[in-house]
Amino acid sequence: MFKDKIAKIYSSDALGGFVKYSFKYKKWLFGTLLLSVISSAMGAVPAWLSKYLVDDVLISKNGKMMVIVGGGIFLTTMIKALSAYYAETTSVYLSEKIRREVKIDIFKHLEHLPMSFFTQNKLGDIMARLSGDSSSLGRIGFLLFDMVREIIAVSAFLIRMFQLDITLSFIALIVAPAIFGMVKKYTRKMKRSGKERQDTIGEATAFMQESLAGIQVIKGFNKIDKIIENYEDVTETEMKKIYQAAKIKAKISPINEILTALMLVLIAAYGGYAIIYLKDFTPGDLISFLTAAGLMQQPLKRFIRRNSELYEIIPSGDRVMEIFKIKPEVDCFIEEPKKFSGEVDSIEFKNVGFTYPNSETKVLKGVSFSVKKGEVVAFVGSSGSGKTTIVNLLPRFYDIEEGSIEINGTDVREYSLKQYRQYIGMVPQDTFLFSGTIADNIGFGKEGVSFEEIVEASKMANAYNFIKDLEKGFDTEVGERGVLLSGGQKQRIAIARALIQNPAIMILDEATSALDTESEKLVQEALDKLMVGRTTFVIAHRLSTIISADKIVVMEKGEVKEIGKHEELLAKNGLYAKLYNIQYNKSEN
Repeated sequence: MFKDKIAKIYSSDALGGFVKYSFKYKKWLFGTLLLSVISSAMGAVPAWLSKYLVDDVLISKNGKMMVIVGGGIFLTTMIKALSAYYAETTSVYLSEKIRREVKIDIFKHLEHLPMSFFTQNKLGDIMARLSGDSSSLGRIGFLLFDMVREIIAVSAFLIRMFQLDITLSFIALIVAPAIFGMVKKYTRKMKRSGKERQDTIGEATAFMQESLAGIQVIKGFNKIDKIIENYEDVTETEMKKIYQAAKIKAKISPINEILTALMLVLIAAYGGYAIIYLKDFTPGDLISFLTAAGLMQQPLKRFIRRNSELYEIIPSGDRVMEIFKIKPEVDCFIEEPKKFSGEVDSIEFKNVGFTYPNSETKVLKGVSFSVKKGEVVAFVGSSGSGKTTIVNLLPRFYDIEEGSIEINGTDVREYSLKQYRQYIGMVPQDTFLFSGTIADNIGFGKEGVSFEEIVEASKMANAYNFIKDLEKGFDTEVGERGVLLSGGQKQRIAIARALIQNPAIMILDEATSALDTESEKLVQEALDKLMVGRTTFVIAHRLSTIISADKIVVMEKGEVKEIGKHEELLAKNGLYAKLYNIQYNKSEN
């Protein structure tokens, strides 16, 4: 029963995860533990030597024994100092080694999580878990090793106390149930309070990240004061949770001090009685016992303090380990993945139905259409009609619930996801560039790319002329998300990045809708080159850009309403004709 209670108190994903990782470094782990044992054992030696110091040196006035006791104290102190140094440094090294490995594994796992995870969780909170919370795992390791060292020290002192007098030892341990009760009580409180604290820290981080990312909108709508006010409210909650945790932690030390003082008074009272009246106890025995009991207080206090710190940060570590519980993207839905050659003869959507995770609204309903090799297919429709969802399903950012998407007659879920995506290129409307140079961003789409290939791709994307006019050319830094370049320049670099990948399937989210006339012309020319010889899916915002498409799919409320070429759809005088006439301010006819 007691074992189950302790296991419940100390149950934690973070603790379990740390232990699992630590066994990968068994030599370092056992070396650290051995050094801790030596350090703690040497620290307990004065409790043995103090008896001889009193009885044989001070009372018997034995000079030879004085040299032996003095030498013993000096030698054990030296051994303790050295072993404690190496125990601490090796524990820190092992803790940081594990922290780094966990951080890398978490990052790998995040990269393989489905898009639904990133749409349902705030980026700031994810960042808090990856950076701040993952660092807690290293701290957990350090605290665990420290607690082991303190337990060994306490055990050594207890052995000496029971060796001297069993009755006196039990008197000394009268306060033990109160100490362990306090540890149990405040451990639960610290764990609960720590979780609340870390959640509020994550919320504050997420709010700050979102506010900084949207600084242009905040300034544009003149909402700086409002955002600052909101941030003050968020950080007020964060401060209160941290203060609450600190109050719980602060109660432990004074309670422990009172219990310790009570224990020493009881020891001194009974010890004096045993020396004076029972005469079965020497002054050296009492001093030795008091030395052991007194020295035991420091490791015991440190153990309780470390325990408090441990359960203050365990919720932080648990937040990291929670990410491991989220299932990654399914690479393939069959045991032996089929190989995708990269040749696209046909793509077919068959009665596809889809609902986003944690939503009850069906986004696509019975969507069916087919695409031949090299065709350009455009999707039009009002906002929320399902256009973006269709192109997100093609590269399997989400997996469908009903129907199938087939390439060359094979369900895309039967291909290996990693291999399949190599043949899909994307040019989004909101271009994302990575911090680094122009060359880095263009070459991102292909492993082992040469500089000549980067130059050729930039020429095909109509980007070469503006790049060569820059002071550092292809070595020009683009800034975070490409902020140092114009919208048209970023789009052309994105097109070059897609071109260098040489994909069989291209997905274009109308890349010219937010550009000026000159940039739009250059980007559209680059897009026309990009589509040659490739099966292309285009989300159309400006209908003028898809007049020459081989197939136009008209969407409304998640359903396909019309399919055909521009002239055919206008002749039908249906939904497409209505959208076209509205956009160009023409009459219904």
